[in-house]
Amino acid sequence: MKRRSPTQTCGRADGDTDTDTDTDIDTDSETLTAGGEGSRHSPNIRVTDEVDSSPVKNQVPPQSDIRRRPLCSTQGQKDDVTLSSKANTKLVPSVLPHTEPSPKKGERNKRFVQEGSADTSNKNVVFILMFAVVVFSVLFLLLMNKPKAVSLVERTALTIFLDKFEQVEALFYGQQSALWKRSRITLRNHINLTQHEKPAILIFAAAWDGQQTMRCLTRQIADAYSTALNATAMVEVNATVTSGRDSDVVKLEVDTQLSSGFDKGSKVAVIHHFQDLPPLSTLIFYKYCDHENAAYKAVALLITVLLDEEKLAPDVSLKVLEMKVRDFLRRRFSASEGSQGMDTDKLSGLWSRIAHVVLPVAPVREIEEGGCDSKED
Repeated sequence: MKRRSPTQTCGRADGDTDTDTDTDIDTDSETLTAGGEGSRHSPNIRVTDEVDSSPVKNQVPPQSDIRRRPLCSTQGQKDDVTLSSKANTKLVPSVLPHTEPSPKKGERNKRFVQEGSADTSNKNVVFILMFAVVVFSVLFLLLMNKPKAVSLVERTALTIFLDKFEQVEALFYGQQSALWKRSRITLRNHINLTQHEKPAILIFAAAWDGQQTMRCLTRQIADAYSTALNATAMVEVNATVTSGRDSDVVKLEVDTQLSSGFDKGSKVAVIHHFQDLPPLSTLIFYKYCDHENAAYKAVALLITVLLDEEKLAPDVSLKVLEMKVRDFLRRRFSASEGSQGMDTDKLSGLWSRIAHVVLPVAPVREIEEGGCDSKED
């Protein structure tokens, strides 16, 4: 029977397919007739050929007369598909794509205006957001770097102090400008602070001819400072009455007087004639003048030193005056002066704490003759 290859199948009409089927049936019949003899035996039975009498297997002769169906080429199939596609294409009418009618001129302008407005609105929103971010950033930086604010009360206190200070300056004529400038700046800055890190300390020095003037001037400056802060009366320590007394006793008395006054609301203390204190009693000022470790930081301490000189040069420099005061206190408080003297290390430590600003005081004739009352009245 003839085997059919899948590649032999072609697309044909219905009539051709029937003819091929009949041909296949006839071929199968002829094959059965021609091999009638051989079909009675098993394919494994050997037969003897009459020529060489050698055993051979019964073989079915090749069916050369069977008609073979011609192979259809792939190219032919492609041509048929192409022709069929062309035919179908001709039959399908062409359809134009649906297009919107072109808008009128007014509608085009309106749509263009709407699109332009939308773009403008988006740009405005972006600009507003960027502007807001910049403003908030600037405000944040300003708040972070803002210096300590001075309240209305503190500004008023500063104004009162400056007014009072000008009055004091007018009363005590003939002083060096450095005295007013350095003392005003030191006390003004201290008033202007909201959080104090250390007390304000000033040293005033005078010779014998300016003793009364120095006493009155320091009291007037202390009063201006205290009045500006609306504080209680100043604390005054008269060291002259402590001369020659026991250092420990005087130290305790000074400590009690200062702490009691500051605890009651006083903001300034004046220590008159600092050089007359017993040497070791001055160590109590470590507590009140020790910079950042001071017991009271929102206060001012005015210290006066009466030098062992008849008069000071009117134009003495601040540097020369500072050395004069330092050497004078070293002689007064050194161990060579008595059994209760202070060694060099302790004196150096004390000096470094109190000698922030040293200012000269020149005598005023009216005050030296009439005392402080003449100027205070």
